[in-house]
Amino acid sequence: MRATILRIGFILLLPLYAFGQTDIASKEQAIAALFDSLKASEDDSEKQAISQKIETDLTEILQLPESFDYPFEKLKYMGKVTSDDEKARFYTWLYPLNDKTFGYGGFIQYRKSKKELATTRLVTKRKARIPGLGQRIPVGDWYGALYYKAIHVSKGDYYILLGWGGNNAASSYKVIEPVDFDKKGRPNFGKTVLKPKGRTQHRFILEYSSDAKVNLNYEAKEKRIVFDHLVPSEPIYNKIYSYYGPDFTYDAFELKKGKWTMVENIDAKNKD
Repeated sequence: MRATILRIGFILLLPLYAFGQTDIASKEQAIAALFDSLKASEDDSEKQAISQKIETDLTEILQLPESFDYPFEKLKYMGKVTSDDEKARFYTWLYPLNDKTFGYGGFIQYRKSKKELATTRLVTKRKARIPGLGQRIPVGDWYGALYYKAIHVSKGDYYILLGWGGNNAASSYKVIEPVDFDKKGRPNFGKTVLKPKGRTQHRFILEYSSDAKVNLNYEAKEKRIVFDHLVPSEPIYNKIYSYYGPDFTYDAFELKKGKWTMVENIDAKNKD
């Protein structure tokens, strides 16, 4: 009898779940069209308005618990990264501006339970920028980046984000961003767990020539974050990062005593 009741309950819930998925799918199609318009536009003001419309429509969809597992395959211009513990999901996109900088949009979802989801919009209150190393950054004053990897660190219960940002015509950057969540599921950027040169800092930045290709990846087997060592093309360009690029050696962050400590000149023959 009890099993029969459970089956009936499941059958009754199926239409609600299907409705939720169908509702998301119809809205996804409209947002995909907005992304196409964003890509085609050549006017900065129009691009910003379209991006804001995308944010408005996504705000409605991402409140739905079933959106966390929805693939959003039609939104090909939006990055979608789920953490390896499947509790956090990061959505980011960008659009080029006429001055060779970029505008950004983004959301973060945090699964507090199977039925409870916290969704946060990332807001670039001022012009997108390379973030500083010495402070926490609120989600209401986000710097802008495309995140492509989210690593859960169980000891301390936080995440390491790896991302890319387009600074301007001359330089780009990659970022290691530690993120933790409060009891309400709200994200905080810049947990002080990175120790590059004997001193902890809130995040780590690799700025380099926009013509260069720079690697920043997580090696799950070795449990380390590996990246290219960057140098100027000529000594006279020291600290002018638009002239920096890889020298074909590699450094890494390894987790030691609760801190990600930098190790220089590692053996990364098998890094790919």
